[in-house]
Amino acid sequence: MRYFNRIIIIINTALFLCVGAMFVAVSSTHVANQWLLSTMQSAINSLAGSDTAKIIAIRLAVFFTGLFFIFTALFTIFGNIEKRRSERTVVLESPLGEIMVSLGAIEDFSRVVKNQINGVKDIKGKVISTRKGLKVTAHVTLFSDRSVSDVTQEIQEAIIKYIQFTLGISNEIKPTVIVSKVVFRQKENEK
Repeated sequence: MRYFNRIIIIINTALFLCVGAMFVAVSSTHVANQWLLSTMQSAINSLAGSDTAKIIAIRLAVFFTGLFFIFTALFTIFGNIEKRRSERTVVLESPLGEIMVSLGAIEDFSRVVKNQINGVKDIKGKVISTRKGLKVTAHVTLFSDRSVSDVTQEIQEAIIKYIQFTLGISNEIKPTVIVSKVVFRQKENEK
């Protein structure tokens, strides 16, 4: 799929370069305008002065060329969508090849952290893969019986340990913890 996307991008680039060059040529000099107009006039004259079989052949050629450009544009759009879908993974290198881990699997840290740390009522994690590394955000609801700063620090440490252990990486991860709500712990919610 990578090679196909590159071919489509090259074709689109060539198409836009040709169309852009035509517009620049039309707007630049009198000689370029005369050349373009004479070329277009000769094409029109050949269409108008020829027999029916040639007209049909030329129209079919123009039709299929137009279809080719339309499909090229559509495949470029679909290729970019597919590329965005594949960006929802983290690629790890191993001696035997590449290992792709979905960001959804990494986002499961929320279950582990919720069970590991006392004082967390609910946690929802979001992991985004960027060129600089992983951007981790956790939206948490805490119980009011513990200090917010202590609990959030424990959450950050647990997220870092979980992601580094799960992926087997030593890259620096700075998770962002957003405290959405602090609630009173009722008796049935106690651990």
